[in-house]
Amino acid sequence: MIRTAFQTMHPFGQFIFFACIILTGMGLAAGLGLFLMTQWTGDTMVEAMASMSAPSSSDGREYNLALNSLNQILSFGLAAFLARYLFKGQTLVTGRMPRVLGWMVWGVVFAWCAQPLIDLTYRLNTAAMEFLPVSWVTQADLLEKMAQDVTVSLLSFDAAWQFPATLVAVAILPAICEELTFRGVLQPLFARWTGSVHLGIWITALLFSAIHLQFHGFLPRMILGAGLGYLVHYSGSLWPAIVAHFLNNAMAVCLAAWFGAEWVQEEMVAMGAWELSDYLNAAVALPVAWMGFKWLQKRTVTTNGHPTTVS
Repeated sequence: MIRTAFQTMHPFGQFIFFACIILTGMGLAAGLGLFLMTQWTGDTMVEAMASMSAPSSSDGREYNLALNSLNQILSFGLAAFLARYLFKGQTLVTGRMPRVLGWMVWGVVFAWCAQPLIDLTYRLNTAAMEFLPVSWVTQADLLEKMAQDVTVSLLSFDAAWQFPATLVAVAILPAICEELTFRGVLQPLFARWTGSVHLGIWITALLFSAIHLQFHGFLPRMILGAGLGYLVHYSGSLWPAIVAHFLNNAMAVCLAAWFGAEWVQEEMVAMGAWELSDYLNAAVALPVAWMGFKWLQKRTVTTNGHPTTVS
């Protein structure tokens, strides 16, 4: 009876309910993370909260690793599986593999091909922010600085165990849990609400970018989200997007471990000028991305939002 009521609910009501589940999960993750921090370090609650606000410290790094992991599991992951049960038949939260194996390979290729476009749109995003009100930019700068501090802290490794822990917290869990939520639940929800698959993909991509609260990278993250959305739409599976999402995040973790904290500060936080290798990479990656996507797109036709292999 309860599940039937949720299945027949208007998409707007489903969205509000689903958002409340996510926010509740975030609150639980923050509280549980703080509790585990006190148990792990022996600090008081006040001391743990102080460590939380100092991400560059050893305790602060451990807290943010735990918080990010718990947040992914308890908010995005748990919410998606609850939606799969409550909105039965209206989500893509399944183990369905793509009908065309090439889509899995394309998930790997997409992670590489998207890098020049992400860089270009990041620069466009930076230029566009010059036209925004000063008060908006000031707030965006504050949020960006907070995010940068956490990013630099997480990608600066002082002990061997921190690399695999960061890979789990920054690459594996976000790739699975965020794709379950955004492309698995929200994308089909907005597609049903608007009556347009493309609107569903772009609205979801906009929310995907906005929820990160990093507006200096709003446009590139939205473009990335849209690309992941089309991967899911045409492949009929979340797995190509999960693979691409994982590789995009894992590359940053691996490069940080290889080149060290100085690279994180200079390359990931600062926006340097393009070198010859960057232009060559873009010249190859962007045409490969376009031709490969069009080839795979021709191999599938969409029926009621689900792709079918063309024989």
